[in-house]
Amino acid sequence: MGTDERSTMRVLIANDHPVICEGLRTMLAETREFTLVGCATSMPEAIRMVGDWQPGVLLVDPYMQGQDGFRAIEMIRGEWPHVAVIVLTSHKNEELMLRCLHVGASAYLTLHTDRAGLLHALRTAVRGETLLRLENVAWLLASATAAVSKSVPSPSAGEKGPGPELTKREREILQRVASGERNKEIAAHLCISEPTVKSHLVAIYFKLGVDSRASAVAVGMERGLIER
Repeated sequence: MGTDERSTMRVLIANDHPVICEGLRTMLAETREFTLVGCATSMPEAIRMVGDWQPGVLLVDPYMQGQDGFRAIEMIRGEWPHVAVIVLTSHKNEELMLRCLHVGASAYLTLHTDRAGLLHALRTAVRGETLLRLENVAWLLASATAAVSKSVPSPSAGEKGPGPELTKREREILQRVASGERNKEIAAHLCISEPTVKSHLVAIYFKLGVDSRASAVAVGMERGLIER
């Protein structure tokens, strides 16, 4: 690995708009500081790619496809705390910004952010710092004593479906979890790495709306995803 490869920070984009992904790809290609490793088009895919690529920064729109991006950010930060998260979205809303910061995002940017602002946010996130724009500071100070609601509706909130379907690989892993296999055993049986098993499990938890192996198995049985 060369010096330039080691010195660049890997960035993963999670956005379901191809035009935005290509625009960000072009912007990052013009710098020597950051290397784009991929573009996920859904939150489960973003979770898996974070596990596979271990980027320094995840640049994400939490409102993709009506999914719970807030919970996904919280799960990513919990499992991979070294991965900084920057929210980049078309929605400008102080309450949503506060929610994103609450679950671990380093910055909340809108699509009006220019190139210099985005690069500054990336550098700030890499240093492990939180970026707050001046126009938001007064609002945050005024709201500091208010409890952060965990039920802030997203712009696409409304009907709640059963959630994204599990992939064939995710169902296979869930079946083995139900059989009592640990990550190391699952990795050996499926000929994949333990980190890959872990990233699949986090994606499974996200899709099923759970936070543990036992809960995933219980919900999996309830939904008929596990063969008895």
